Amino acid sequence: AQGVYGDLHGDTSQMAWISVCFMGKMAEFTMTASNATGKGKPDPSFSSAGDAGTAIAKYGKENVTDATLGVLKDENGDFLAMPTVDKIYRELPANELMDYAPIPGLKDFLDAAIESAFRGHQPKNTYTGAVATPGGTGGVHHMIFNYVEKGQKFVIPNWHWGPYREIAEENGREWEIYQMFDENNNFSRENLKNAVLKLLETQDSVMTIFNTPAHNPSGYTMTNEDWEDIMNFYRECAKRPGKKIIILWDMAYTDYAGDPDEVREFLKYFDDLPENILLAVAYSMSKSYLIYGMRSGALIGVSSSKEVADEFANVNTFSNRATWSNGSRGAQRLLANIKADPQLEAQIDKERAQFSEMLTNRAKIFVKEAAEVGLHILPYEAGFFITVPAKDSAVLADKLAHQNIFVIPLKDGIRLAMSAVPTSKVPGLAGKIKAVFAG
Repeated sequence: AQGVYGDLHGDTSQMAWISVCFMGKMAEFTMTASNATGKGKPDPSFSSAGDAGTAIAKYGKENVTDATLGVLKDENGDFLAMPTVDKIYRELPANELMDYAPIPGLKDFLDAAIESAFRGHQPKNTYTGAVATPGGTGGVHHMIFNYVEKGQKFVIPNWHWGPYREIAEENGREWEIYQMFDENNNFSRENLKNAVLKLLETQDSVMTIFNTPAHNPSGYTMTNEDWEDIMNFYRECAKRPGKKIIILWDMAYTDYAGDPDEVREFLKYFDDLPENILLAVAYSMSKSYLIYGMRSGALIGVSSSKEVADEFANVNTFSNRATWSNGSRGAQRLLANIKADPQLEAQIDKERAQFSEMLTNRAKIFVKEAAEVGLHILPYEAGFFITVPAKDSAVLADKLAHQNIFVIPLKDGIRLAMSAVPTSKVPGLAGKIKAVFAG
């Protein structure tokens, strides 16, 4: 032992450690704190994307279908940027690109983010508070950390973006799952309500995360009828003494979900909120402006109480400083400049509409062919992703990879990023996936 581990000098604790080690009974050694032990595994999205990249290098881009990451690509399968966004950003002076931004974010950026999120549909008789965050993910982090008690749960559907759980695990929070769709593939309001009521029996505060319209991973968009019924339910819940209702709207894909006004109509159901219902909005520039890697977004709080809105800004500003300090000034200045110039904004809206039409056409082809070959998919309305429910999803994804078709395996299905698949590669894709099921 001395030759391997050095002179123990009679240290009985180390000698015992060595003894157990040689007897083959010792657990794996770790240097981490107990809360971090065992943490960390390959991210399935980026792992699959890496495999796709390897296949492209080996077989050529034209022979590989990469449907992994939620990134919009052109008809050659190359990264797609908005020309006007690219031009504005490259023209920013060095100080606006590289200097610090204020911890809560540039004031005109926050105003621009609020305007971009609501587009004239901000709930009536409410106040807002906001902070800059690194994409929508930063906003989700702050809401789980600041609005869910340690050891308690928030509500998410069984079909959801995986990092909701990872952020919860990182911060000692938990989650309650409801079945998102019923046996007829309709959004299950009753399952959602039951999950909320269950938590209200043991918790004074309940937060629910909604990723809509163009939900990741299904592509479902909640209807106005869904929202009206659910908000009536929440208002009844809020009448219970001492209870607090928090709704987090993760709007990441909203700007690719249809008419900007129509997809925001549901916000009217948040007019005249009771003081103990808080709406939080995780706004992201990643998809809306195709600047994923610049990590820019905002967390916006909406309340009928000015004190609650001010508190929202204060606690989340503190969390900014304590987590990542401040965000990307260049991205913040980009949005502020766009919103200050109606002509620039109109041009970007035009470019986005063209890209959105391209995405819609890809999805239409896949949905039509899926129905023709009998491939069951989750209800799709809009957005970057379509999901095929499946058991043994990792096995199916592996079989598809052997055909140079790369998808993301989920717990109960496989997700395809239609945003990343050139239109020419969509015809026949549903049939190939169906054949893998049969095989």
